Amino acid sequence: MSQNGEPSPSIVLIMGKTGVGKSTFIKAATGLDITTGHHLDSCTAIPQFYPVPDTTTFLVDTPGFDDPSLSDTSVLQSIASCLADISEGLLFPNLTAQISGIIFMQAINEPRMTGTMMRNLAILRLLVGEGNMEHCVLVTTKWGLEESDVAERREAELIQTKDYWGWFLAEGAGIERYGDSHESALVIMRAATRRGGFVPRLMQEYAVDGMELSATAAGRAIDGDVARARGRNEQELEKLRAEYKSAMDEDDAESTAALNAVWLRMEESLKVLDQETEQLRATRSEAQKQLDGFEEAAARTPHADDDVASSTRLGDNGDEVSISTSTGSSDDGLANLATKNNGRQIARSRTAKDKKTGCEAETGIALVWSVHCFGRCRCNECPHVRGHDAGRSQSDGIGGGGMSGRQEP
Repeated sequence: MSQNGEPSPSIVLIMGKTGVGKSTFIKAATGLDITTGHHLDSCTAIPQFYPVPDTTTFLVDTPGFDDPSLSDTSVLQSIASCLADISEGLLFPNLTAQISGIIFMQAINEPRMTGTMMRNLAILRLLVGEGNMEHCVLVTTKWGLEESDVAERREAELIQTKDYWGWFLAEGAGIERYGDSHESALVIMRAATRRGGFVPRLMQEYAVDGMELSATAAGRAIDGDVARARGRNEQELEKLRAEYKSAMDEDDAESTAALNAVWLRMEESLKVLDQETEQLRATRSEAQKQLDGFEEAAARTPHADDDVASSTRLGDNGDEVSISTSTGSSDDGLANLATKNNGRQIARSRTAKDKKTGCEAETGIALVWSVHCFGRCRCNECPHVRGHDAGRSQSDGIGGGGMSGRQEP
């Protein structure tokens, strides 16, 4: 319960590799028509919040640590920033939100444990913290896509192998099968929130203790990967330098041009790794200073008054700022101004009138999920109130637990 007497929002993170079925699970749990990924590109580039009807629970769809469009550094930064926003009370004004559970998903039709799967498990362990595993539920998905006897053998292997799920289960994590239904999703959410609120290790280190991201347990793992990748690239550049010199000595123009093209690509890769290293070295307060610059630039941009308008421009520091507003009906009835920063999407809102009901509402959440707001509508007929104020009910029993400048060769 929050200090003002209202129920505390209960937040559940949904984690797992790209394509495992996180968005599908959230769609079944919430009834919202959200995007699900069926292509190589992930649909979840930033953590997105979705309210569960008739509860105070919000599910957070997070990108996986194998996302084809994001580096692991950016994925970790986006999750860390999300946790910090929750810790600092930025998402739910006047309400005390808590992380109540973490659901980690894995597809049972995967024939073997890949390096990517092991990577996601390793980061999960570091992100949650070894004393917090009772707040985790390990969930297998896609049972309908595999023969039952094969799926059961794989599940048994996950459970019995210490390096897979065995360690997590021994430390108190729960285990569930997702049955592709709303009812199954509710069972899993109850299991995830059964212990009430807790502080994940990454939240404690980054948001509370003020560590650099690279100093957190999860950040050290990512930082090590970046350093190793940089070392490999440097070694390759040394080889290329020797080959380039040889081609120049032999006056081989074709080989020289080809080697130079490879050199330039590797230089770009090194620049990206340098940027990741810089990103990992930022503390929460330093990241917030960058964000403040984005918000100040966004605040100087006037709202559009027509139904829908969107545009992209450069902010004062040269970064792209995306502006979108809408004053349409129903779900589109709130005008938002969104800015992106390090994988995080922040929304600023103004009061807007719903054309169908005449209801006025104000958004009260910083992260944007789908087209829904966490609002306080001023009438009982507006569609927004059914998605938000109804969330104060505990009828489903969920959430009640308290919820770099090199030169060419």
